[in-house]
Amino acid sequence: MPVTSFAFDERTMQAIADLRKIFGVSSNAAALRRAITLSRVVADQRDDKNTVLIQGKDHPLRVSLDG
Repeated sequence: MPVTSFAFDERTMQAIADLRKIFGVSSNAAALRRAITLSRVVADQRDDKNTVLIQGKDHPLRVSLDG
């Protein structure tokens, strides 16, 4: 597998650390792989308005995938 390195700012590094805890993984690479996979699943489910509806624990949340 090719190895690629990235430079992240402190805010992004904290977000990755948070994802490591949420996903229960021990490495930044594993957290990023899961986040990318989840993003692909979400993108595959978008509607014709480029949005997805996520059923949250409190209420549904409509998310736009537009930039």
